[in-house]
Amino acid sequence: MSQIDSVWPGSPGAAGEGAANNWWIDAFTDQMHHIAQQKAAKFRSVVRTANCKANTYSFERLAPTDAVEKPTRHTTTPIFDLEHSRRRVIMKDLQWGALIDKEDERRMMVDPVSSYTTNAGMSMGRAWDDLIIAAFGGVAVDGAGADVAYLASQLIAEGTTAFSLQKFLDAKRILDDNDVDPDGRYLAISPEEEHALLNLTEITSTDYNMKPTLVDGKVRRFLGCDIIVSTRLPIATTVRDCFMWQKNAMGLAVNTDTSTAVDRRNDLSNALQVYCEFTANATRIDDLAVVKIQNVVA
Repeated sequence: MSQIDSVWPGSPGAAGEGAANNWWIDAFTDQMHHIAQQKAAKFRSVVRTANCKANTYSFERLAPTDAVEKPTRHTTTPIFDLEHSRRRVIMKDLQWGALIDKEDERRMMVDPVSSYTTNAGMSMGRAWDDLIIAAFGGVAVDGAGADVAYLASQLIAEGTTAFSLQKFLDAKRILDDNDVDPDGRYLAISPEEEHALLNLTEITSTDYNMKPTLVDGKVRRFLGCDIIVSTRLPIATTVRDCFMWQKNAMGLAVNTDTSTAVDRRNDLSNALQVYCEFTANATRIDDLAVVKIQNVVA
């Protein structure tokens, strides 16, 4: 439940699971435990970021060109008609809010403001990730406002199989064939795919790697990709989408970064309101530098 119950202890429907009055003075602890959850954004630092103060933002794109041979001295200068294009994002507003009644403050042994603010920050961190993850394989929008579907050539279908080293290699091959910058490459997988990697001798053994790939029991980097493990990757029925990309292939436009306010609400019995918000959105900038890897979920 996202807001404090408005009923009092002893009244009908008063003390249920999730109610703030569970923490009133009959509690036996002065510290609050935040139930297991992702605590910070994992994807904000691994995509291209731009700040803007508008409802829409366009990432500029420039198509490649090929040089031509100069046949003789003083020849006419070749003039190329460079192809410009854009990827547009429309801002989205994300918010979080909770109320703390004065009665709650008097009866709690824990500090509700600090704990609620921490909870809000963790929730907003996951919201940032959700925006970026949705843009990996979603429909992009060009400068004219037309939809740009995900390219079939950038898809490694599940093939009724789970994640494997071969799928990892196939994704890398697609980026290499597209001449994608080898620096700043990332792979997003779930704990299930990470478990599959940990069971591969080619990844865990130093016989196959110049440097150890395991750090504190986690696969941090392999085949030139930094690996990010996330529980928020999309699943359709029994198929999970994982993604390999180059940092500049994804764009995050930020209108207003995360802000938190704690204020008294005179219209709600002078309760404290904890409020958190940000305005942003993400898009796929370079279709050829993002690969979707589909895996059957165990």
